[in-house]
Amino acid sequence: MNRAAVLKETPVPPPVLLVNPNLMKPPVTPVGLDHIGQHLRLAGFAVAVLDLAFEADLAAALDRELSREWLLVAVSVRNIDDSFAASRDFCLERTRTIVAAIRARTDAPVVLGGVGFSLFPQATLAYCDVRYGIRGEGEEPLSRLARCLADGRSPSRVPGLLVRRDGHLVVDNPPFRHDLAVLPAWRRDVVDNARYLAEGGQVGFETKRGCPNACAYCADPVAKGARVAARSPRQVADELEGLAHRGIDVFHTCDAEFNVPRDHALAVCRELARRRLGQRIRWYAYAIPDGFDDELAEAMARAGCVGVDFTVDHADEGMLATLGRSHTPDDLRCAAAACLKKGLAWMFDLLLGGPGETRETIRHTIDFMKEVGPDRVGTSLGVRLYPGTPLVERLRAEGPLADNPSVFGIEDNETLLRPVYYVEHGLGEDVDDYVRELIAGDDRFLFPSGNTSTENYNYNDNSLLAAAIRKGARGAFWDILRRM
Repeated sequence: MNRAAVLKETPVPPPVLLVNPNLMKPPVTPVGLDHIGQHLRLAGFAVAVLDLAFEADLAAALDRELSREWLLVAVSVRNIDDSFAASRDFCLERTRTIVAAIRARTDAPVVLGGVGFSLFPQATLAYCDVRYGIRGEGEEPLSRLARCLADGRSPSRVPGLLVRRDGHLVVDNPPFRHDLAVLPAWRRDVVDNARYLAEGGQVGFETKRGCPNACAYCADPVAKGARVAARSPRQVADELEGLAHRGIDVFHTCDAEFNVPRDHALAVCRELARRRLGQRIRWYAYAIPDGFDDELAEAMARAGCVGVDFTVDHADEGMLATLGRSHTPDDLRCAAAACLKKGLAWMFDLLLGGPGETRETIRHTIDFMKEVGPDRVGTSLGVRLYPGTPLVERLRAEGPLADNPSVFGIEDNETLLRPVYYVEHGLGEDVDDYVRELIAGDDRFLFPSGNTSTENYNYNDNSLLAAAIRKGARGAFWDILRRM
């Protein structure tokens, strides 16, 4: 039989359904599903997206989509919780309800993946009672899993795959790492990015994956890897240019830190500027203050960047060392000066309450922020504890977390799946009030104060923020709040 006859007789597999269960408002672009959907299509699979962020009636949407036959249903788990000590919103509980509703409507295998899943792969798989999960990068692994299922072969060798059977983990493969520089261009045509701009105020994009920094609390190296895998400047520019052609022109980086490494950030900016994209788009970035100088600020501004969110954590040198940070207070002053000189809005994000924190170190840091004068200061009190981070390993070495008076949320939660936070016990129970007194009405500071204030630093279900976007506001959430 010739090849044409063989291909004609080969059955076409059912399509793959990608589900975004993230119900946060304003909605956040599911960039990973965009990439995965394209990768599946290039591998020969038909793909559809069920984006529950835009569905008013979840049950009706699930009934509509799951009445069809699917090869598999892939559910993205971006958020385990809202990473906000004041609310400790356990988002995964809603995702589990959605997953249960999916399983009740289809016999197709359900697969979990995403950044949140990759932080707690075994615990999330068990909590949601799902057979398959993919830890780490998902493009190639999900395509391989789909091919195995379509061909009726065992998927046990798929990289990053976890398989549960009869309540036990029977497969737990190491994650896959893509060479991003050789992947096909990301067309960004699977997810409705125009709608995310309209209802979320911005659209995400990646220039790299992974983070080599050693911040004591940070989960990014756990979920995304400690080795940087960079895209080429041409790939980034092609992607943003293609989106701009479709009227999508406000973006935010999804990198752990845009300027790690610094030379790659400069190269990306120069390519965007060479194409004059800086005149057509606006974008925001996460960055570290280390080495953020006039040269980098100017390159970013020429490339269309209008705002930078610096993860500074603290201004006390002892606390910076405890948190595993490499910058100094002078680095913060230099970064602030560069932003001011080059016309970039900037925000400093604080992380207060870590081991060894005192009221004096908090006071010093708040005073420092007022002196340096960022456009906004994100003021988080309480450090989310994630498995696999240096901070958690150090705390466990000191004794059971349940016996640590500075740890709360650990009861019957040794996996840390439900939100667990560290707030230095010696700060006292009224430390929230103390921080508010230090801020003393300075509207540059974003601090928990309820969902009806522009001071509210929780972007999850922020009604004022969502209303501003509906009226046409665009940009990073902190910058929208700043301009309100």
